[in-house]
Amino acid sequence: MFAAETSSVGAIATALRRRDTYLGHAREAANLAKCVASYPKGVFERAITFGPATGDGSHDTPVLLVHGFGHNRSAWFVLERELRNAGFTCVQTFNYNPFRHDVPEIAARLKARVELVRAVSGAEKVHLVGHSLGGVVSRWLVQELDGAGMVESVVTVASPNLGTPAAHLAQLVGRRTARQLLPGSDVVQRLNAKPLPSSIRWVAYYSNLDLLVPGDSAKLPGASNLLAKDHGHVSILLSRKVARSIVHQLEASESVRGIGTARSAAPKYELAVDAAAGS
Repeated sequence: MFAAETSSVGAIATALRRRDTYLGHAREAANLAKCVASYPKGVFERAITFGPATGDGSHDTPVLLVHGFGHNRSAWFVLERELRNAGFTCVQTFNYNPFRHDVPEIAARLKARVELVRAVSGAEKVHLVGHSLGGVVSRWLVQELDGAGMVESVVTVASPNLGTPAAHLAQLVGRRTARQLLPGSDVVQRLNAKPLPSSIRWVAYYSNLDLLVPGDSAKLPGASNLLAKDHGHVSILLSRKVARSIVHQLEASESVRGIGTARSAAPKYELAVDAAAGS
């Protein structure tokens, strides 16, 4: 009888996992359609604007959002709204073309954008949030272009931190840049050859349903690795729960430096991350 009950419980658990997987893929398809529809709105870069400083360091530090391969700033409409609603006074974006420039070139352009944002806002440092390729570019700026002194925290979202085999497909349209995202590429090896700068708060979001950047590839050794459960490569961008978790992580970075694991954060932030990202 006990064996039969155990078998029944296992069957139910398997059915629930299959349901969650199906719903996750359906969500991914729906959100991909949303991103395609919103793409024209982000073709041109937006001017740098910011609200009056509040004197609250956890919200006055500029946030610079770096999109992924083949996307543009329109990808961030959910996170932008959550950041502004939370009180962040300076939320900026960065557009780039991976079909024309490779990772080091894009990172150099990102560095120029960071310096411009700092000059206009008067801020000493910025937060970087990068989706997919945007996370790799953000890392290159910090680790290879001496950008650690101008960055408070780096958040990678479904980024191929350890490379991804899916880059073979991207080579059909962006050969040079896509090749740099393959496991074992020169870019991937250089970024992971040495520890992350401890002066910066590092956070990496990964998913169990990402078909383009598998979870293990999106994890970043030395960072707070947070699971965005049952989200695909695109739907992770449009999740309000993930967006709220990112907001909490950026707020926490102002008071907690050099955190290596999620459990090292202050309790209220840990709870927010657990509830929001499903870790």
